[in-house]
Order: sequence, then C-alpha cells, then structure tokens
Amino acid sequence: MKIIDIDSWERKKSYLWFSTFSDPTYVLTARLDVTPLIKLKREKGLKFYEAMLYLAVKGLNSVPALRLRVEEEGVVEYESPIPSFTVALEDGLFDICNVPWTEDPHAFMSAVREEIEAAKLRGGNKDFGDERSDKYYFSCLPWLDFDTMTNPIPDSVNSLSIPRICWGKYVEKDGRYTMSYSVQVSHALVDGRPLCDVFANTQKLIDDCEQIFKS
Repeated sequence: MKIIDIDSWERKKSYLWFSTFSDPTYVLTARLDVTPLIKLKREKGLKFYEAMLYLAVKGLNSVPALRLRVEEEGVVEYESPIPSFTVALEDGLFDICNVPWTEDPHAFMSAVREEIEAAKLRGGNKDFGDERSDKYYFSCLPWLDFDTMTNPIPDSVNSLSIPRICWGKYVEKDGRYTMSYSVQVSHALVDGRPLCDVFANTQKLIDDCEQIFKS
C-alpha cells in the first residue's frame, strides 16, 4: 500500500473538488466482445463467469487509478485489490464472496469455484459488511442485456472510492457475442481517460484469452 502525497499529487485540484460532492461517482457502460470467451466455453468447457471475473480484475488492476482508495490516512494506492462478488442462491437471494487475487488464472478460478460452492452451502448466512477496501465490488445480471445501471452506495467516503462493476447477458449478432459492461467509480480518484483504459485493456485480455487460459 502506498500513501499518496496530496500536496504534490497532479490530481490534487480535481480530488479536492470532487471530494466536496455528496456522491462523486459516475458510471460508464460499454459493450465488450466476448466471442473468444464463448469459443473457449464451448470448445474446452471454460466457465464463463470464473474466466470473465479473472480478466475483469486483471483489467482493473492494470490501471493505477482504479487501485486508489480513500482511507483514514488519506488516499492510498493498493497493489492488487481483490474481487468481492455476488452469488445467486436457490431461494432468489444472494451472498457475497471474496477471493484472494493471484495472476495464476487456474488457481484463481478454482478459488472462485470453491467460494461459490461454500456460499450455496451456507445459504447466505454471512455478514455482508467487512472493513476491507482493497477490493472491487462485482455483480452480474445474466438474465438481461441492459444499457446501463447504477449501484446503491453507503454514505461513506471510503465506500464511495471502491469501484463497482456489473456485466449483463451476452447476446449474439452476426456471429459475434457482446455484453454490456458497467463500471462505477469516484470522480475524485478516476477520470474518464483511465476508466476508458480499463475497458480497452479488458477487451484486449478477452481477445487474448486462449493464450491466457491455456492448460
């Protein structure tokens, strides 16, 4: 964890300005072409959700601005925030799981699989809240191809600084599969250019997924 020196930070003016807002967050939604992932899913049995979660975290972590958080000691930059993701349960409710980040895609996907099974066994009997902020909040709406979405956020400067990500149902058109991908961030920490870099980097990772997930 690295503490940012606000006085010498190039974003000082923007940070202080947007920090006066009660809700400085904004949402950007764009379509990702996930055809390469669908190909691997069909040909090699790759689990789409586990694979997409890996690529999403890797894409987010590739941009320093997305690793910034507001803590008691000020703005800090984490090395590798982890995913905190929702799991749909049989009763129609959901649970929240956290898994450690690792660059090893197969180890990561195995950990995700284990956490999902554990969540289903405990039936949602887990406290949603924890004190960690070195994470990303993920949700998924595989039933709907949406245009955009927003997230409820607690009245907390710390929580406002945590990015929230959601993707929707992938749909086919002219032989290609695309899906909506939505990221909500605090403008106090993340401007439009670095957020666009997240989308570009994530798409590049999807394009290269056959190499990334090779056995």
